[in-house]
Amino acid sequence: MKTSKLIVMLSFVVISACSFTKQHEKNLAAEAVPLGLQQVNSKRLDAVYLDKSAIANYKQVILEPLDLSAVKVRQLSQTNLAYDTPWELNDQDRKYYSERYQDSMKKEWLDKSGLSQVDQVSAATLKVKAILVEISPLGSKDDSKGRPTMTKVYSEGMGTMTLKIEIADATSGKVLALISDQRDLGKIWEENNRVTFNNKVRLVFTAWAKNLQKELM
Repeated sequence: MKTSKLIVMLSFVVISACSFTKQHEKNLAAEAVPLGLQQVNSKRLDAVYLDKSAIANYKQVILEPLDLSAVKVRQLSQTNLAYDTPWELNDQDRKYYSERYQDSMKKEWLDKSGLSQVDQVSAATLKVKAILVEISPLGSKDDSKGRPTMTKVYSEGMGTMTLKIEIADATSGKVLALISDQRDLGKIWEENNRVTFNNKVRLVFTAWAKNLQKELM
């Protein structure tokens, strides 16, 4: 009898965790529903709203630069000397993130979908805007400010990143898809330094582009 109760309790915890709605998903729903976009059940991305039949008619894409203008960095709560400086994106970070985004989207979405990347608005052209919404790091930043001493940090993954993608008709501006996803920057215990963090960022942008390509097929 005790065993049965334990199974029921564990099942409830699992179900509750799976049905948890993240804040970025709620924010996207509030934006997508008034636009008349239908939610698509996705196993790859947290929240997907799109008009898939309409998107299928487009053959060209204007890929706007990654928007990093309002990215929120969720700060750590520790107050010891190794963590007392806010984790901030510098120009080098912004350049790296932007390049990884552009490279991944072209290689994993555009090229595999037979779409052409263009710079000018014309018929049958999509405009894609991606916004990096949040970075939630699990360690102090590996630079002279975040780690003023020779400090090694280990963490189970590097944290999480959240991305929002808007796909619209380039001519009319009509929004055809809204997508939001939060992804882990790794899940294993390893040294948390600049090299491993940037490698996880690269892998996350690759995963986003691959999953977007599969959702829009």
